[in-house]
Amino acid sequence: MSEAFEKVLSRSLKNRLRIALFMIGFIPFIFILLYLHNLGRQKVLDDTLAIQHAQMRLVKKTIEQYLLSLEKEIRFLASLEMMNDIVVDDVDKRIAGLLAQKKRDLGGRVDLFALDGDGKVVASTGGKPNRLFPYAGQIRRALRQKTGHFYEGKYLILFTPVETSLQKEKPLGYLVLRYDLEDLTRFTLKQKGLHTLFYFPEEALKIEASPLPVSAHPGTCRKVRITEKYLILCERFDGILSAGVIVHVVDKAIALSFLDQFLRFVWTLFAFGFLLIAIFSWWVGERILKPVEKLTEATRRIIRSKDYSTRVAVESRDEISRLARHFNVMVAETEQTLKMLEEESRQRLMRFVQLIAFFNNIIRTEEEKACIETALEELGKLMPGKRFSFTRARVEEVPGTICLPLDVRDFENDSSDHYGTILLYDEKEATDAQALEFYRSVSRMIMLQLDQIRLVAGIKAASSAKSTFISHMSHELRTPLHTILSATQYLIGYEGLSPSQQDRVSTIEAAAGHLLGMINDILDLVQIEAGKVPVTKQAYSCGEIEKVVEEALELIGVLAEEKGLTLTFENRVAEEREVVADSDLLRQILINLLSNAVKFTEKGGVDVVMHLCGDRCCIDVSDTGTGLSAKEIAALFEEFTRFKKTAEGGQKSSGLGLAISRKLARLFEGDIELKSEGVGKGVTARLYLTLNP
Repeated sequence: MSEAFEKVLSRSLKNRLRIALFMIGFIPFIFILLYLHNLGRQKVLDDTLAIQHAQMRLVKKTIEQYLLSLEKEIRFLASLEMMNDIVVDDVDKRIAGLLAQKKRDLGGRVDLFALDGDGKVVASTGGKPNRLFPYAGQIRRALRQKTGHFYEGKYLILFTPVETSLQKEKPLGYLVLRYDLEDLTRFTLKQKGLHTLFYFPEEALKIEASPLPVSAHPGTCRKVRITEKYLILCERFDGILSAGVIVHVVDKAIALSFLDQFLRFVWTLFAFGFLLIAIFSWWVGERILKPVEKLTEATRRIIRSKDYSTRVAVESRDEISRLARHFNVMVAETEQTLKMLEEESRQRLMRFVQLIAFFNNIIRTEEEKACIETALEELGKLMPGKRFSFTRARVEEVPGTICLPLDVRDFENDSSDHYGTILLYDEKEATDAQALEFYRSVSRMIMLQLDQIRLVAGIKAASSAKSTFISHMSHELRTPLHTILSATQYLIGYEGLSPSQQDRVSTIEAAAGHLLGMINDILDLVQIEAGKVPVTKQAYSCGEIEKVVEEALELIGVLAEEKGLTLTFENRVAEEREVVADSDLLRQILINLLSNAVKFTEKGGVDVVMHLCGDRCCIDVSDTGTGLSAKEIAALFEEFTRFKKTAEGGQKSSGLGLAISRKLARLFEGDIELKSEGVGKGVTARLYLTLNP
């Protein structure tokens, strides 16, 4: 049997490969086991996390409901008629008796206090009356912050005013409940391997139901954090305890104990099988690899020495011998092919270098005639001994001649026109497909340069015409507009006009002023695009920038007062920080942004805030006006962009203000962007300034 098996192995590589592949099949199987191992662990961890999340939310909900009931109780007590005894210091001790009874009813670590309007204790369940309540100042501070609770050490203080129906604007006193947060531990679950922590970061207060390992401290509250030893779950409280979080820490070893025992058994079982598989695969692989190693060594010698005369001699009766013969044939053909490729690559590289030189020379030309003359000259250098010519006529086909038609773009009519034809007189290359493709590439280069020359000429002509037109129109339009403004201002001051005539003249003045502003905006835009706006970039401290903002606010203040709007400014950046800007351009930008904010705000106000945003300084101009949709914000920085709703609201605008402001900001490395939560929710214009390093 062994001799027959060995005979099969020696004569058939296919059978050996089958056995080898069968052996190799165990490797993916092991990887599958490893994958299942990790998947099983992850499944247990996910189940544990889901259970702990549910338990933690139950504890959290119970605590929140309990605290809510405490809050309702003190409000109920404050509404009782007997609380009016606060003004007479609880002479008959009714309030004290009520508080003591309520403390017994509530249970837990709770103390109740009744305070008069000056913060003096009238009755309590913890401490003597007729003394100033130790947290009276914190109560007043909480009232200013419009909240009914605050923290003091390990205590949560809940309070509510005691009011009368006759004098609600001034309470008689306050009913206060002091809750010891250590009492939260009675709501926790008692489970093996589970630790519960109530953590209040702002108060630096930790309440542990059971000792928590130092390495398992939550740090910053993330919902789930898995460490090497623990599963840490955090959940922030809602409502009164919103400043705190509940943390569950689960010992990972306890959660995974059953799975680990099962996996140890499985891996022990497979260890013996894997050892047997490894021994058998080594034995089979050794017999297969011996003839293959000869081929590998021959290949290595060829790669190392580049000697393609190497041949392989393999003596066997299986597929390896056929592979060796084919390998020898392949090496011989490769040797011959490489020699041909080297020669062809050398020629192609030379042709490519010549083509680059040809293109570099023709792209320097600025006129069509010079481009054609340079192309013919360079083609003569590129193909010495060949004759080239150019004709304006369209030549389709001439025997023994390569015809290269040149078509150029007519950008005004968006069409292509025939420019001429380059002729190469060479009968041999006229039938060579590769040569034809090369010459067509050359003709495409020439056509691209001709297109570029025409396009540049058209752009220069259009730019010159645009500048001339705007310069002429600025003079032609400004002169009559100034005349109209002077006449209307004279008529407004003339006392002989009736009120309706005065209104019409004011309308004419406003329209003329709007046209003059639009002309000034257009001229500003043209100057920016022409690079004629002087820019002086230098470092300014944030204190200096603050003065520029205040100057802009003063200029816009009159417009805001006319509409009954408020203007506020807050600087949140240290004065010594520096930014790069141009103070004159910055002032103009701020005036544009503030004008827009006031223009499109009917009620409320405009808030200006300067703060750091990442590695830049930002100035936010926020209004309470009409707001914008996302689509409108995307299009608003395009020139001459306006929206119908602004026109309906009576606001006039050229649609250039924001476009000009962004272009001015970018002149000193700044930028502008708009943000809005939607129509009717106001707009925030953010101006970015680069910090001076």
